[in-house]
Amino acid sequence: MTSILSSLSAVQISKLSTSTIASLTSEDVNALDSTKIKALSSSQIASLSTDNLALFSSEDLRAISVSAFKGLTLTQIAKLSSAQISGLSASQVTALYTSQIDALSTDQIKALNSAQVAGLSSAQVATLNSSELALFSTDEIKAISANAIAGLSAAALAALSTENAAALTKSQIAALSSTQLNALSSDSLATFSADEIKAISTKLLAGLDVTKLSTGNVAALSRTQISALSSAQFAALSTDQIAALNSDQVAGLSSAQVATLNSSELALFSTDEIKAISANAVAGLSLAGLGTENAAALTKTQIAGLSSTQLNALSSESLATFSTDEIKAISTKALAGLDVTKLSTGNIAALSRAQAAALSSAQFAALSTDQIKALNSDQVAGLSSAQVATLSSSELALFSTDEIKAISANGIAGLSAAALAALSTENAAALTKTQIAGLSSTQLNALTSDSLATFSTDEIKAISARALAGLDASKLSTGNVAALSRTQAAALSSAQFAALSTDQIKALNSDQVAGLSSAQVATLSSSELALFSTDEIKAISANAVAGLSAAALAALSTDNAAALTKTQIAGLSSAQLNALTSDSLATFSTDEIKAISTKALAGLDVTKLSTGNVAALSKTQITALSSAQFAALSTDQIKALGSEQVSGLSSAQVATLSSAELALFSTDEIKAISANAVAGLSLAGLGTENAAALTKTQIAGLSSTQLNALSSDSLATFSTDEIKAISTKALAGLDVTKLSTGNVAALSKAQAAALSSAQFAALSTDQIKALGSEQVSGLSSAQIATLSSAELALFSTDEIKAISANAISGLTLAGLGTENAAALTKTQIAGLSSTQLNALSSDSLATFSTDEIKAISTKALAGIDATKLSTGNVAALSKAQAAALSSAQFAALSTDQIKALNSDQVSGLSSAQVATLNSTELGLFSTDEIKAISANAIAGLSTAAIAGLSSSQAGALSAQQLKVMNDAQVEAVIKAYKAV
Repeated sequence: MTSILSSLSAVQISKLSTSTIASLTSEDVNALDSTKIKALSSSQIASLSTDNLALFSSEDLRAISVSAFKGLTLTQIAKLSSAQISGLSASQVTALYTSQIDALSTDQIKALNSAQVAGLSSAQVATLNSSELALFSTDEIKAISANAIAGLSAAALAALSTENAAALTKSQIAALSSTQLNALSSDSLATFSADEIKAISTKLLAGLDVTKLSTGNVAALSRTQISALSSAQFAALSTDQIAALNSDQVAGLSSAQVATLNSSELALFSTDEIKAISANAVAGLSLAGLGTENAAALTKTQIAGLSSTQLNALSSESLATFSTDEIKAISTKALAGLDVTKLSTGNIAALSRAQAAALSSAQFAALSTDQIKALNSDQVAGLSSAQVATLSSSELALFSTDEIKAISANGIAGLSAAALAALSTENAAALTKTQIAGLSSTQLNALTSDSLATFSTDEIKAISARALAGLDASKLSTGNVAALSRTQAAALSSAQFAALSTDQIKALNSDQVAGLSSAQVATLSSSELALFSTDEIKAISANAVAGLSAAALAALSTDNAAALTKTQIAGLSSAQLNALTSDSLATFSTDEIKAISTKALAGLDVTKLSTGNVAALSKTQITALSSAQFAALSTDQIKALGSEQVSGLSSAQVATLSSAELALFSTDEIKAISANAVAGLSLAGLGTENAAALTKTQIAGLSSTQLNALSSDSLATFSTDEIKAISTKALAGLDVTKLSTGNVAALSKAQAAALSSAQFAALSTDQIKALGSEQVSGLSSAQIATLSSAELALFSTDEIKAISANAISGLTLAGLGTENAAALTKTQIAGLSSTQLNALSSDSLATFSTDEIKAISTKALAGIDATKLSTGNVAALSKAQAAALSSAQFAALSTDQIKALNSDQVSGLSSAQVATLNSTELGLFSTDEIKAISANAIAGLSTAAIAGLSSSQAGALSAQQLKVMNDAQVEAVIKAYKAV
């Protein structure tokens, strides 16, 4: 057994049962080295007897893994000697359960050293009672880690002497909980130095009973610690403790803490301490009853943090102590809730522009006359429209000219119509260009005509388009109208424009006319349009010309029609063009005809166009004609078309041509028909001459219906290139019986491949004979599948070889002769299925070379009848192919076939294949073949097969094979070995 244990690996040792471990002799235990001891599990360690455990040296004990060491029973722990205890690693001691620590005797606890103590956890330390903790030396007390110190019970700490308390380090104190701190006596806390007091975390301080702190303790607290005290703790401080606070600590107080101070407590603060209160904390102060002296002590920064409630709590006298800078420091938020009636005129004058602007409209409305008078131009410049809106006409009258001008563009919008209606012409004249630009239509309409008359040309131009849109234009003089900019004239609504008088319309100039919209132009009657000069007619924009009514255009003279520009004509609609007379259209030049938009042309009555008009149409315009318009063209108009125009015709347009109309087309015009348009032609009855005129590109666009409409003679006129130009889509619907052998021979590989299986099956013997090797190489499996054995016999050896690997799957190999079978290539054989292979005779399979046998796919091999393979076939199988045989196929192999296997093939066998071998079949394997069995396959050997191994076979098993065996196989090997 000892020799077997020595040969086993650490992994195998770790798998031995606890009963086996328990039965080990002292000799067996001594045979275990550190590596194997380290592999023992906690359950195996627990199964060792105390006598065997006593044999372990300190080095052996340290070799036990931390996880396994935890498996020691309390009985085993109790039997460990002091020497063994002291020899344990700190990690092993740390790993002990609390029950194991609790089981240690006094002598064993005494045997612990500082390094081991340093590794104790808080849970382990928690098992120590006050008497056990007393056994620790000062050094051992200090050795307790910061994490472990948290395990000390409150009872143990409560009984801690001041000497032991003094031994606690700064780091340990920092790790104590609030419960532990509260457990310490006041005397113990008194032993803490200033640094140790500062080591107490703010989190722990939050749960501390602050009444236990002396004034010295309070004075030692940092600003951060003072800040961390809750408002309840701060409120609990005595007068002496508050008196112990210094300016630095006060500077850290929060608003919640400050809020606990009553007036008498706040009175204890010195001026410096008042100033030390932070801007954030000052928000907690209650200022009711604050004297002027204390109020005067408040800083600019503190005042900036005061709320409206705090400011309103101050008396007018206290507010009067604030300097200009301090008034300006008041936040706009606080100012928003301030009772402004408490502010003196001096306070008002001290407000910044932003502060004055921040006053609500209610606050601004509450200002007295004296307070309004105290406002200056800078403050007025910041007033909002809402504030300005509160001003009555009498209050507005108090503003100087400079203050009127100071009202911002935004503020001016707040002036009421009543105030503006009473505005004198002098005040109206004081309004600036910028202010006028901000006036609304309501405000402008409130002004009198005389007030509007004071506006200069620039001021009229400053009126916004929005305000102008609501203006009563009847109040404008001809001078006002003439002063309007092109943009303003364009901004007038159609209702406003229609309401203009004849004098006002006459006052318009070409520049203003150029800006008129189509809606404005649409309001012009024929008589009003007649008032426009030729230049003004030309000035009408392309967009606006669209507004001219059909009635106005119908009455348009030829001179006026001739005055229309190319750009304007381009903007005319079909309705407008149809309104013009034929004579008016006749005045249009070639360029003007070409300017007509395709959209307008789409609705045009083409019968109104002369042959000259038709000849002037561009290719794009001809293309834009609908099929109905094209069909309406007369014979003369069709004759007027040129090759360029024909090249733009669509299939829909071409489809309207009768055979007689198509006959009018010259050969060049036939060729000019585009590939897209040719799809619309009806080819029934097309003569061979016309058919011969069709180009390769046009033929490429023909459909199967069009091709089938052609006669065999017409198809016979197609050249080889033209046949190849036929699309696969068209070819798919073609009646292939109409193709001559020449046509078939002209088909490309792709076209031949595109024929459906039905079309291919319809080919005659002559047509099949016309196929070449190149065409055969493109045939699909479906096409090949239509060939009968007789038709396949027509294929030459080269054509047989030309069949693609994909197509070969369509062949039916039943009855295939050995000569044809021998013609099959390695690539083709690689594509054969198990069904096709099984269809071949043994003699046909015998013609396959070694390389061809190796080409058989593993998928095909999986379904093959292995009994048809000769020993030569078996010997030719690759390692991968042998491995691919199913366990059923492998089990069906004959003795001769198994003998034909070589070591390389055996090395690829799977565990499932090996599992089919009985002891007799395994006995046929040579020593080399036994060794060749892979580590994965060895798992398939049954224990019965292993039990029948001979000594030489058992001895042939490698160490690697033994290592991968399971426990049952290993024991079977050992039994076989012992049996030998």
